[in-house]
Amino acid sequence: MYILVIGCSEVGYHLTKALLASGHEVVVVEKSRARCDLLTEELGSVALHGDGTNQITLKQAGASRADVVIAATDRDETNLVACQVAKHVFQTARTMALIKDPKNEPIFQILGVDVVVNSTHLILESLEERIPGRPLLRLMNLRSSSMELVSITIPEDAGVVGRRLGDVELPPRSFISLVVKSNGVERPSGDLVLDAEDEIIAVTPSGGEQTLYDILTGI
Repeated sequence: MYILVIGCSEVGYHLTKALLASGHEVVVVEKSRARCDLLTEELGSVALHGDGTNQITLKQAGASRADVVIAATDRDETNLVACQVAKHVFQTARTMALIKDPKNEPIFQILGVDVVVNSTHLILESLEERIPGRPLLRLMNLRSSSMELVSITIPEDAGVVGRRLGDVELPPRSFISLVVKSNGVERPSGDLVLDAEDEIIAVTPSGGEQTLYDILTGI
């Protein structure tokens, strides 16, 4: 699958790493030359310097053949415009956008953005009442029946509370992409201590999410 990511924000950066690890072809369009250089140094030739709302830039990035366009900049309005250009100019089949202000979500939906995700809460709070006692949310299928992006909330009595992320043995082919804490988003690292109510955003093989869920929530 060819996935075009607009914006090397904190979320965009980790999402790109997760998608590449899952075997997808990914290109990131980023306005900051410095961020493009850093991304190239770490991940190879995956970054294109330019404006993700510009038709010429999107054409150079291959938007006409993209299976998915994910707008992940730090500005809601930029993400909306990028999705609109991808959908209506390049006929992209599926568009996704991150938003900071939940009040903007209806606008994105009315204008045809296929998937809208709050970049801080990752839509988990709105679904917790519907899945009590099962803090597992499937966010996206990353590869046809192969990999999934999931969100798991760590309960207060979980055995991983207080442990370093590096000491938690994950299932094969599973990756932690983000850890969303009460005071913001943290980069996953071996020294990061897990707390109750942390939201873990992870990539895991389809069918294996239950194993990951049990590891992160088990007593």
